[in-house]
Amino acid sequence: MQNIDKIKSIVDKSPTNPGIYKMLDENQKILYVGKAKNIKNRLKNYLNDNNLTNRIKRLMRSTRQIDTIVTETEKEALLLEANLIKKIKPQYNILLRDDKSFPYIFINHEQEYPRISKHRGKQKFKGKYFGPFATVGSLNYTLKILQKVFQLRSCEDSYFENRSRPCLMHQIERCSAPCVDVINVKKYHELVKDAEDFLSGKHSGLQKNLSIKMHEESNNENYEKAASYRDKIKALTQIQSQQNINLYDITDTDVISISRQGDKSCIQVFIYRAGQNWGNKSYFPKHTVDETNDAILERFVIDFYTRYAPPIEILINNNIENVNLILESLKSIYKTKTKFIIPNKGKKAELIKYASRNSDISLNRHISDTSTNIKSLEKLRSIINSNGKVQRIEGYDNSHAFGKNAVGAMVVFGEDGFENKNYRKFNIDNSKITPGDDYGMMRQVITRRFANITADSKKYSSLPDVILIDGGRGHYDTVKKTLTEIGIKDIKILSIFKGVNRSNKLDKIIFGNNSDFIRNDDPVYFLLQRIRDESHRFAIGAHRNRNKKDIENSELELISGLGNKRRKLLLNHFGSVKDVKGASKLDLEKVDGINKLLSEKIYNFFNN
Repeated sequence: MQNIDKIKSIVDKSPTNPGIYKMLDENQKILYVGKAKNIKNRLKNYLNDNNLTNRIKRLMRSTRQIDTIVTETEKEALLLEANLIKKIKPQYNILLRDDKSFPYIFINHEQEYPRISKHRGKQKFKGKYFGPFATVGSLNYTLKILQKVFQLRSCEDSYFENRSRPCLMHQIERCSAPCVDVINVKKYHELVKDAEDFLSGKHSGLQKNLSIKMHEESNNENYEKAASYRDKIKALTQIQSQQNINLYDITDTDVISISRQGDKSCIQVFIYRAGQNWGNKSYFPKHTVDETNDAILERFVIDFYTRYAPPIEILINNNIENVNLILESLKSIYKTKTKFIIPNKGKKAELIKYASRNSDISLNRHISDTSTNIKSLEKLRSIINSNGKVQRIEGYDNSHAFGKNAVGAMVVFGEDGFENKNYRKFNIDNSKITPGDDYGMMRQVITRRFANITADSKKYSSLPDVILIDGGRGHYDTVKKTLTEIGIKDIKILSIFKGVNRSNKLDKIIFGNNSDFIRNDDPVYFLLQRIRDESHRFAIGAHRNRNKKDIENSELELISGLGNKRRKLLLNHFGSVKDVKGASKLDLEKVDGINKLLSEKIYNFFNN
């Protein structure tokens, strides 16, 4: 190490307490965050070059400064390390790529008639949360069955409080219509309890009661009602069958398996709660070939369970470093005990084998996709004579309706495929361009995107190697000129446009003075089409959402005497035009600036 003397000096002055250390480069960028029971002893391990992996050798060659933070205990150090890694995402740490929170089913107990809904984020409301569900799909499936069987309301409070007759959900037997007193409070709360019992794993008594009711209605020749109970029993049986309900001894368990090939790994998580399989999800942590499976799994477990409360037991297929420290740290956060188990026989061992097969399959698919992407990106690099690797492509498109509600969209593609979390949308400011000016829109989007680079914005910190524009020569020249004016010269620009009869096979790609230099059967050709199609899809979706809000709000503009200020007050109070429509005269009068005369005018506009 060239800077070994300086590093030794820092280590000699380091504390011997537990805590964390941060390694920084010459630009004060944090390269690595680590924890230690004794900071000084831990840092001494970095001084012997012969005992270091290639990754750590590269880290130490780049390190110019080491900052330390002392903690009271090693547990505190572990939790601080986890928080810093999640926040900073240092280059040399093992990173969990997907940090999107898991969804829960939430039954709100703050309301007289509790509402059932999907929930993400902090659990700050009074009620019961059931989850986590590994995917929105598995939650939606469970929620659909719950609504069919228990018929709990799912509508917003403002909509619920202003109903005068049952809505469509009641007509299709997905809601018991408490809004118009079709069911009383006592009966409704019985349904709520049944739903909570089911989500808590108490199934047998519930199905037995439904079966008794079905036979009673059948004996009384109420065959339609009996058929309704039969359908509910079928629905519960179906969801139990789909979720492997026979795992009676797997009540509150996560099953985690790691599969590994070189610098690629897949960690598969299966979630079992209340004896039900609530889905699975694959994670692909970022690490080097030098990392051990133990270290990768440890980093994942720490990141994962400092985001989500752990279950009673966690089944794993690989050892974890510092397992006792992790368990003590989790206990200090959640005040409950959990345990890690590597099962070797019985039902739990079968679950681990099942999870391992799935992680193997997911990893092979991921490697195959990544390999294909890398080959296509490498070929694109040679085609456009790029000096460096092509690792990030940004695709751009605009969407508008004759200039109205114009939106610019940016999508990102890299070696691992589309990077959804890096997508961006830009609401076009029509005051600065002629409405409908596509070139003006693109100029505005590119300027806003790349002008932020100079402001050191984290949102736009990564520069693309290639920009792909959905458009023709005019769009290409506009973007090239705009980037030159901003002072960015090293990004390659491509533009793709429809050929004769708008056939995909006849798409043309512009680069410099060329417009016919990639064969239409080349994988690169298909890759650029995929990126163009994705930017188009994203732009249209963003435009439709903006247009939908505008269409809804425009209905209020038709009411005489209701100016822009009062329209905003109404929308802030009720949340949407839909809820304004359902409001009573008295509710409308509660809004600041809405007197009795105006409330009658609004009410009559929507109800006569």
